[in-house]
Amino acid sequence: MAPPAPRAMMSPLRTTSAIVAVSAGVALALALGNWQLRRAAEKVAAERALEQVRRAAPVELRGASDFGAIAADLPHRVRVRGWFESEHTVWLDNRALKGRAGFLVVTPLRIEASQVRVLVNRGWAPRDPAERTHLPPVRQPDGVVEIEGIAMQDVPRVFQFTGSDVGPIRQNLDIDELRKEIDAPIAGFVIQQTSALDDALDREWMPPATGVERNRGYAFQWFSLAAVLGVIGIGLAWRALRRRHATEGTA
Repeated sequence: MAPPAPRAMMSPLRTTSAIVAVSAGVALALALGNWQLRRAAEKVAAERALEQVRRAAPVELRGASDFGAIAADLPHRVRVRGWFESEHTVWLDNRALKGRAGFLVVTPLRIEASQVRVLVNRGWAPRDPAERTHLPPVRQPDGVVEIEGIAMQDVPRVFQFTGSDVGPIRQNLDIDELRKEIDAPIAGFVIQQTSALDDALDREWMPPATGVERNRGYAFQWFSLAAVLGVIGIGLAWRALRRRHATEGTA
């Protein structure tokens, strides 16, 4: 019997390589889909934890040790007393509320009987549509105030082209930079104020956009790709099996 032609000898090798590649693709797609589902589950757990924090009783913060303990256990509902250092207020730009452009107003609060400051995300104020640098009128409380809110790692960030900001109007908040600017100790977290205060600021805080549905959508896409590749792999394997049977039948 004549030896097989080179093309016939290479065909099984190509088929085997294709099946291996498809199998690797299926495994990778399944792994990425499962990773997206894990990310979605983590975000759901974080949402539930934040909701529990909102319903919890506030923890009184007085000294530096209190701030250190809270910083290691964020988020947390807290209560503080002190006075605002309004001259160091930061206006975070490009924050929209109900379709309107505006600022988040962040002011250091010097804790009563302490040198420590904590940054308070006091609320939202509308931006002047005609002049971006015109700051809206916001009443600044005088004397000691009591603030309740959620101690959080930071203020949600927005995209910015430059590396850092200076001046009262900024894109994002950098606690380390602000600590250097005012040359004073500042706690390593931000309090999102929930208590009322006569300052004309809007504190209708929206829940953070966690992107859970986006993660689930990506997972569906990866699992769909794995299914398509699996069908292709089964087709290749079936063709290879039929070719083998045909070869054995003519041997």
